[in-house]
Amino acid sequence: MPKKPTYEELEQRVKELEKETLERKQQRKELSVVYDALNSSVSGVTITYLDGRITYVNPAFLRIFGYRDKAEVLGKNAADLFATEEVKKFSDVQAIIDQTRGDSEELEAHRKDGATFPVEVSSSNVTDHTGKIVGRMASFFDISERKRAQQELQKTNEELRNFVHIVSHDLKNPIISIKGFSSRLLKNHRKGLGEKALTYVEHINTSATRMELFVTDLLALSRIGRVVSMFRDISCAEIVDRVVSHLQDKLEGSDVEIIVRDNLPIICCDVERIYQVFENLISNAIKYTRDARSPKIDVGYEDKGGFHQFHVRDNGIGIDPKYHRKIFEMFYQLREIEDEEGTGLGLAIVERIVKHHGGKVWGDSEKGKGATFYFTLPKRYGP
Repeated sequence: MPKKPTYEELEQRVKELEKETLERKQQRKELSVVYDALNSSVSGVTITYLDGRITYVNPAFLRIFGYRDKAEVLGKNAADLFATEEVKKFSDVQAIIDQTRGDSEELEAHRKDGATFPVEVSSSNVTDHTGKIVGRMASFFDISERKRAQQELQKTNEELRNFVHIVSHDLKNPIISIKGFSSRLLKNHRKGLGEKALTYVEHINTSATRMELFVTDLLALSRIGRVVSMFRDISCAEIVDRVVSHLQDKLEGSDVEIIVRDNLPIICCDVERIYQVFENLISNAIKYTRDARSPKIDVGYEDKGGFHQFHVRDNGIGIDPKYHRKIFEMFYQLREIEDEEGTGLGLAIVERIVKHHGGKVWGDSEKGKGATFYFTLPKRYGP
């Protein structure tokens, strides 16, 4: 005959049952919240068994893939349901997990009517209370509108680049003609021109030269990222030495001291483009230090782990912090300096080149306290 439980044992059992009841209520509440969240999600969600058979889909999945009822998809293999011929390599959702490795992946998927459309897929394992993997969960987001917008943007950008290229190219010929005729007029007929006429012709020649520089910069800006770049290893010191050598005409007659640090590294880059970055930054520094008492420009480097960080520092007029982003806009020029040669495209070109290389560029300055321009380049990158 079984032993009759004591009052204390019965009391303990009642407490255990009450605890289990509360835990189950809490679990049901949590499951209800999860279920409501899945059903309300704008992303299509599937949960499958390990063999790929679908055990759950949410309303968004049915809407995205064109099904009316869950009965049309439950029990079917997930990959067979939505995979196109191009992605048949995904035999089940686990293959998608292996492919995405926790990140999202863009794929072409099938709707019920057979139409294909782009989706962004992310996935994860489903585990039980012991941690054992019992299924897979995948989330699908229809990115058709995003793709269309990207294509339209790409088309618009291409048309804009073509327009800039054509306009820049077609403008060069008349500019060259204007320069040529005004130079000949000054050379061959100077004596026949009055003082006022000479001034006018010189203004024409100066304006044509400025316009030619503007068109050249505009064309250079339009080509960045459009022309396939050749990346190769080169000493950064070699690039900077070339720049300084080619800027001697701007340095002539000035007291500007250019200090180039001896720790500049070997970098992998589009050499001509990075040459242009240093040329534009150092040229700007020369202009900004024009009225400094002891003008000095420092070209330096810091190793930032996965990035090279360069700087061009000057002790010139400085830039008000409120203009730190403005100066990278196209055609923007500081009013504090008279710059008859500048086009307002120099820093815009610098920023675009650096971004094309996978880096970033920024300025640090205060008015009257000089300026430092920094830019970074990844140590491992390509065009």
